Amino acid sequence: MKQTCNLCGEDLKSTFLDKPLGTHVRLGSGEGSRVVAVCSSCQKKHKENLLKEVRSKN
Repeated sequence: MKQTCNLCGEDLKSTFLDKPLGTHVRLGSGEGSRVVAVCSSCQKKHKENLLKEVRSKN
C-alpha cells in the first residue's frame, strides 16, 4: 500500500516487510480522529512543531 507524506507530498519508503519509514500522527481523539502519515525527513525538519504543522496543513 503506497502512502504519501501529509506535509511534503512525497511517497513514503517502506522496509522489506512493507512497513512505512516514517510515522503516523493522530489528529483529534475518539471516533472522529484521523491518522495521517509523515515521512522521517519532515519529522527531523519540524521536530517539536510536527503536530502543529500537520494540523495547519489540514
